[in-house]
Amino acid sequence: MAMTLAVSAVGVVVNAADAVAEVDAVAEIDSVAASNARLYLGNWAGYVVKGDFHEVSATWVQPEIDCSDPGLLQRVVPWVGLNGAQGLNGQVALPLMQTGVESLCASDAAVYAALPGLQVETLAAGVAYADPRLAGTVMNAGSALSNALGAAADGLCSIGLLGGFCRPDKEVDGWWESYPDAPVSYDDVEVRPGDVMHSVVNWDGGRYLMTLENRTAHWTRTTTVASTAPVRTAEIVVEGHLDAALPGFAPITFSEISIDGQPLSAYDAQTYGIPATNRLLAPGPVDGASFTIQ
Repeated sequence: MAMTLAVSAVGVVVNAADAVAEVDAVAEIDSVAASNARLYLGNWAGYVVKGDFHEVSATWVQPEIDCSDPGLLQRVVPWVGLNGAQGLNGQVALPLMQTGVESLCASDAAVYAALPGLQVETLAAGVAYADPRLAGTVMNAGSALSNALGAAADGLCSIGLLGGFCRPDKEVDGWWESYPDAPVSYDDVEVRPGDVMHSVVNWDGGRYLMTLENRTAHWTRTTTVASTAPVRTAEIVVEGHLDAALPGFAPITFSEISIDGQPLSAYDAQTYGIPATNRLLAPGPVDGASFTIQ
């Protein structure tokens, strides 16, 4: 469980910092989302909307994952959130309030290989408010270290040198986070592949309410965090590691997307994608209140 939390924290920090910098690598795309659209490359795949909002929500089916690279930490994390990217004023919007579900592949070899980089990345949270670009640089350095050591561990696993240390375990956890604070798992409930999940993040002017609902298992968890920091962005995304292999999984469709009561199609959303080493993960076109990531 501690490992899952640490990975969640790292992923969110990298995303927030990369979004602040608008992810220096930007590519032109054709069929990924729409013609003449720009794809921002980072740790998020989905859509980000800039504006002054109060609520974002969406529904998805949690996917089954295939752990294809035993020496690497591999994760797929659908979530919705408020803040974490640059707003219309050009400033990063923090805190990033989010809730969703993480599916994680983690062998002992992958965990030990990732730890040095994870420790570097965790240091960046402390400077997220003061210097988000510096935080992004530190996070990227830590991520690069994790990826390099993970690739080495995966190579040893592929030739059988590490034996049982290469056996990946699958973990699925519902969680919430108020970044730059660490994420928190809901340890008293379970999420299984195929469960229908619904997530809502709301700001009433003085507090953020993050609600995660499992419509299949019939449970709901809500966390409240006091904050007068206004909302400047809204996100509906799948998160994964940058420059590393993603696990296998079926396409994820976000439906019932609502931002302040309007469907996603009512907004001029920015398109984000993950340039993993084994695929480009990017969203399809917006269809009213839904889109699919594949």
